[in-house]
Amino acid sequence: MNNLKIVEMSQVQRKQGMGGLFRPVSWNKGRRFTSPGPEIQVANKNVAIQNYEGPLLRLQIEAYLDDNPDFTESYFLRKMSRKTVEKWLQLHSNTEVRPPAIVISDHSPEQIGKTNEESISSKIRKRFSDSTTLSSSNDRATLPRTKSVTTPCRKISASVFEASGLRSAILSTTEDGGSSFLTPNDALEWKCPTGLKSAGSLNVASQDSSKSPTTSRSPFGKPDPQTIAEITDSIIGDLDVSSLCQQISETILQFVEGAEACTIAVPVDGLKRKHRVETINIKGREYGENEIIPVVNVLELDNSIISELSNGQLVSLPLHDERIQKLGLTAVPGGYCLIPFRDIDKELQGFAAVAGICKADLISNSVLSDFCRICGLALLNATRYNAARLEVTRSQVFLDLAKIIFDEESSIEFTVLKILVNLINLIECERAQVMLSSNDASTHFQKVFDLQECDLSEPGFTERRAPYENRFPINSAIAGIVAGTGETVCIDDVTQDPRFDLHLNGDSDLVYRSLLCMPIIDSEKNILGVVLLINKKSGCFSANDEQFVEAFGIFCGIALRNVSQYEVAIEAQARAQIAMEIMSYHADSDPREAEHLAKLSVPSALSLNIQSLHFSNIHLEENDMLRACLRMFYELDLVDRFGLDHAVLCRWLLTVKKNYRAEVLYHNWDHAFNVAQMMFASLLNSSWWDGLGAVNCLALIIACLCHDLDHRGTNNSYQLATDSPLARLYSTSTLERHHLNQCLLILNLPENRILDNLSPVEYSETLNVIEEAILATDLALHFKHLASLKMVAKKGPTGINWNEPRDVKIIRSALMTGADLGASTKPWKVQKQVVSLIAEEFWQQGDLERQTLKAPSSDLMNRELSEIFPKLQVGFCENVCLPVYEALADLSTELVPLKEGVIANRDRWRQIMLSECYTGGSTSCSGEDGSSSSSEGEEISPVQVGGTENTKITRNL
Repeated sequence: MNNLKIVEMSQVQRKQGMGGLFRPVSWNKGRRFTSPGPEIQVANKNVAIQNYEGPLLRLQIEAYLDDNPDFTESYFLRKMSRKTVEKWLQLHSNTEVRPPAIVISDHSPEQIGKTNEESISSKIRKRFSDSTTLSSSNDRATLPRTKSVTTPCRKISASVFEASGLRSAILSTTEDGGSSFLTPNDALEWKCPTGLKSAGSLNVASQDSSKSPTTSRSPFGKPDPQTIAEITDSIIGDLDVSSLCQQISETILQFVEGAEACTIAVPVDGLKRKHRVETINIKGREYGENEIIPVVNVLELDNSIISELSNGQLVSLPLHDERIQKLGLTAVPGGYCLIPFRDIDKELQGFAAVAGICKADLISNSVLSDFCRICGLALLNATRYNAARLEVTRSQVFLDLAKIIFDEESSIEFTVLKILVNLINLIECERAQVMLSSNDASTHFQKVFDLQECDLSEPGFTERRAPYENRFPINSAIAGIVAGTGETVCIDDVTQDPRFDLHLNGDSDLVYRSLLCMPIIDSEKNILGVVLLINKKSGCFSANDEQFVEAFGIFCGIALRNVSQYEVAIEAQARAQIAMEIMSYHADSDPREAEHLAKLSVPSALSLNIQSLHFSNIHLEENDMLRACLRMFYELDLVDRFGLDHAVLCRWLLTVKKNYRAEVLYHNWDHAFNVAQMMFASLLNSSWWDGLGAVNCLALIIACLCHDLDHRGTNNSYQLATDSPLARLYSTSTLERHHLNQCLLILNLPENRILDNLSPVEYSETLNVIEEAILATDLALHFKHLASLKMVAKKGPTGINWNEPRDVKIIRSALMTGADLGASTKPWKVQKQVVSLIAEEFWQQGDLERQTLKAPSSDLMNRELSEIFPKLQVGFCENVCLPVYEALADLSTELVPLKEGVIANRDRWRQIMLSECYTGGSTSCSGEDGSSSSSEGEEISPVQVGGTENTKITRNL
């Protein structure tokens, strides 16, 4: 044992959950441990107490040794030295403690002696005794931790805590009226009894000759000061109430002459009327030699006795005093003398009933008085200590219950099953029902689940995933009251309550005696249903049961709400999956069209003129545009380089074309084709295709063709203003991210996977570049990167380092922005036709804004302000387009025509602005501040230049 290496537990291990107490992680066999709560530091030399309050790892090791006696014995025989064995023998030979002569039982007198089974109260006292293991190996062996719906491994019912004197409220009310498990601050304040500090300086007669006892006979004898000090230290250091009472009774019998027996009792309620008998000792008899004297477990005192004991007075009960029988004591010659034990605040903490001695023999003894005062302080300390430990254990029980309830929230039925099982075990009732309210009214129940105690022992019960439903009738009146008002209904005798329907007792399986009905409330104070507990197995439902059900009901309400939302989410996910499958089916192109396209020849780039920076697609038909796209892939040697399948490439192009909305005037397939053509022409003319490499070229062409997929004809601002599903899904670059996801979706459709032949590294890099390029079309991102582009442009054509990833990224983004704004560089005829389409698309959005948002649209979207155009276009060309093309021209002289085209169009718009005249349609100009906007409609205002001619057009701006 000394060779064990103590390793501090990791944070991950501490968060593993709850389970058997003090279980080492490596030995827990699927169970988990939880710490015992805050340590209560006690200055004590008692070995058992030190072991309990020691490090957590020591407790884990001890728990393992207790669980594995064979291993412990083997380890002891193999490892222990002779010196250690002799030390053990010496230690245990001097510390034998005589057990109590009379065993106290919770059973009635007629039952005592007929059974050896431990009572509930004795179990809990043993369970929390410092000198014993927290739970025996046998108990743990019968309570395995499993994945089924069984209760926690600490199988403790609510009545255990009540029997042990713990009646403090579980829930407290917060300032806002809510419920909290936290104890109010004033309840946490505790003044340490000052008497404990002076325990060692007792006023003992033999310590001071000036305070010698009187000449009368001293029943307490004349113990020496050292003996008194040892007794005092032992009593104060004992924090187990049963063990402490045993020591007190033995000390009184040892030193009080003439005492025949001593019974120690401690209060069990706040009024001090009822006292629980902790121990009975008979002088001069060893354990087992005497017959068990029939006594009751609880002594109930009358007011006169309580008053005298509370005032610190001895109470004499002569032999024939009728109060002896009322108390449940056995009549003995000489009667009884009741000795009070009070604390520093004069509160009664218990008393000793000493048989065979009268009051006059004890009243004048100062040593006995001091001893009783110490006993009162020790009882107070032990009671509070055990109450704190009970509080901790009760909290651990609730944590275990919460772990079980919240674990595997797969369905409402399975969650309710776990709730019912734990309620039956926790409250010890015969039947439990959970009634879930409908969404329309809390008093209407849509589902009724039930479970009986006998169901738990049925074969295969632990494999059940749902409780029984609608097996038994329900009391609609009581359940309706609880569901409607949220109040608790507790009936001790159902035959005496008019709210109970007596016809329910026609159930042959069960006769109703008592019931407890409470609401199930979620975290938002909504009533989700009610829980009905029937027939407490022992007596009636108590206030303690109500507290436990109320606290446990909070976990149940949250769990039911969570699992309900989980089921909704699962259903929504299934619907989304179905919708995705439908969309994928309809998004795919016609395979017959793909076959037809694959059979067509692919014209040369020269015949299509797609290598020209001034290209216009007005003269091309639909199939010509598709074949031009194919030519771009072939011309850049992408088909051979990556093994692209020609038929799959044709199918993919048709699918991309199909996923552009035909009703959108500008952001459609024509625009996507023209952006791809501008990218292709820029790569060829600048010869940057060589520096970028095949992967970048492939990704840029794909990104250009897909960068506006499924565009709805509205901009990002409109999506955010209307809180559209896209805006809820993507908080930034809303449309751009949607276009990207549509692109990835099409790339993964069957018969459309053009990237299947790429290596994993090439595939990953291609997708990364596609994402970067599509997001670069958001001008808000472009303006952030414009400064970096200008810094690279200052170095001239030789300033690009193709081996530097940062330079390559800047060039890719600049090319993507330049291709997206390419229409601003085209001849004037194309320019004005493009603006016509953009303007109408924006004005349609303005109409939607007025209808949907019930607010006036911006000037940019207002068709009544069509005259504010020329000045706007001048600002757009000057501030948005020209900086990009100037930088590209500085980096490659072959791209200078793009800059010249923007300048020419800017000058035309300035000329129109000055003349305020434009042939072919109305004109417009920008606002007074000269602001401008892009074709995305974010900042640049459109203008109608000649109606909405049904002409193939390239994108402006």
